[in-house]
Amino acid sequence: MKSLVFMIILTLILGCSKIDQVEQEISAPQSMVDDFIIMAYSGPPLEEVNIERYQEIADAGIEYLVPGNGTFNSEQNLKAMEIGEKVGIKIVPLDMRLVPFALTPGITIDTSVVKSVVNDYKDHPAFAGYVVKDEPHANVFPALYEISNLIRKEDLHHEPLINLFPSYGTLTQLGFEDFRGYINSYLDIVKPKLLSYDYYPFRLNNQTMVDGWFSDLLVVRDETRKANIPFMVFMQSEGITEGLRIPNRAEILWQVNTALAYGARGVGWFSYWTPVPDQGFPQEEGAAPPIVEHHHNAMIGLNGNRTEVYDYVKEANLYLKKTGKGLLGWDNINVARYEDGQLIEGSSPVLSPKGEGENIVIGTYLLDKKARVVISNSSCEESTAVALDVQSGWEPENIFASIDAEQTSKLLLEWSIKPGGSVIIELK
Repeated sequence: MKSLVFMIILTLILGCSKIDQVEQEISAPQSMVDDFIIMAYSGPPLEEVNIERYQEIADAGIEYLVPGNGTFNSEQNLKAMEIGEKVGIKIVPLDMRLVPFALTPGITIDTSVVKSVVNDYKDHPAFAGYVVKDEPHANVFPALYEISNLIRKEDLHHEPLINLFPSYGTLTQLGFEDFRGYINSYLDIVKPKLLSYDYYPFRLNNQTMVDGWFSDLLVVRDETRKANIPFMVFMQSEGITEGLRIPNRAEILWQVNTALAYGARGVGWFSYWTPVPDQGFPQEEGAAPPIVEHHHNAMIGLNGNRTEVYDYVKEANLYLKKTGKGLLGWDNINVARYEDGQLIEGSSPVLSPKGEGENIVIGTYLLDKKARVVISNSSCEESTAVALDVQSGWEPENIFASIDAEQTSKLLLEWSIKPGGSVIIELK
């Protein structure tokens, strides 16, 4: 009898294990668009494309890589995929065969070339998507729609990746006087399944473009929610001479945590390996000469050595593996920003500050009858004391995650959050 009971219990345990495994397999992202994306641009140069260097990328918590930095054709990209597969990194190749079609409005797109690119990559297990264009002018949106459609006809499982300008792009660069118009035109014409844009806020002379960072997040959040698609943000992880300063640890965390509060479904780091001044791009017929910028102190320096930024980004990525992926399937229904305890924009229906000088962003995520509320310091320079009120009908349950945040009482609602820090409170 005991042995029979034991066998029944063992069967139930094994059965549950199999069910859990099946549920994990079903819920695992089927494509980049379904995942929380942790991406980086600019992999090792061609002479450093090997398993040791790619393991170093994986160790930094990066799961998607746009190799670039000299890797521009199918042979080079497929080599990156072969190595990426061994260390668990998905590759989003930049193939120069696609570039000319996104350069000039009205250009005739060679269908056979697009098919050739798709056929080269689509069946590789480490392939994640197609880089089509970075920072396009609005006048090439129709061409981007055509290219995207051609790709989708040949490959239903991998999306084109097009990365947009931020609001500080000029009229000449965007083709629009306002950022919202630029975003709306892109969504209307190109009809993407994922919106990606970049914003690099840390300027020389210790200037930080705080207002633009938050206003762009709000515009992109609003418009992608209307379109029912996710968005990701390419963030700053290097310096550029006469333009950008090197971000410190708090600034790396600030980018991640505030974007998460606004509902971002992914981050991209610009960049991983410090690019050469022209990023290795060949001169394309009909294109302007490659932009020459002197990059420095990315996660890996030009000399191949890790910089302090490698450790900062690694820490942020490991936090995102819990928090970003832990929020997949949750609905970012509201976001609110408070400065000195006063509401600047948005709303916060579950938790709100008591108005005691808090400088925070509150992002509210819902799933069924639970909430996960992201409370991020809105400053990357000063700590903030946080005291929160709970709205009627909600009860704090536990701390889902925190970084650079310390509870200041036995309550779950009083915190001291360091510059760039964040806490996520779960409520029922």
